[in-house]
Amino acid sequence: VFLGHALTPWPAPAAAACVGDCDGGGSVSVDEIVRGVNIALGAASLALCPAVDANGDGQVTVDEIVATVNRALLGCDA
Repeated sequence: VFLGHALTPWPAPAAAACVGDCDGGGSVSVDEIVRGVNIALGAASLALCPAVDANGDGQVTVDEIVATVNRALLGCDA
């Protein structure tokens, strides 16, 4: 039995440069926060803003929304 693929780990997702920066513009806007909240509530697909999923687990949690709001308030360089 060939198990080569079963033993090969999946590559880890790349971390977002700025949590919640959906368009990669270097900042987080109110509409990007709203998009993240909608994803967290299940009203929108994560494909609309993978950057809000900071830990790459395929879900958007409250702490990731808080991080998104912090990036909007403090900037992506903070």
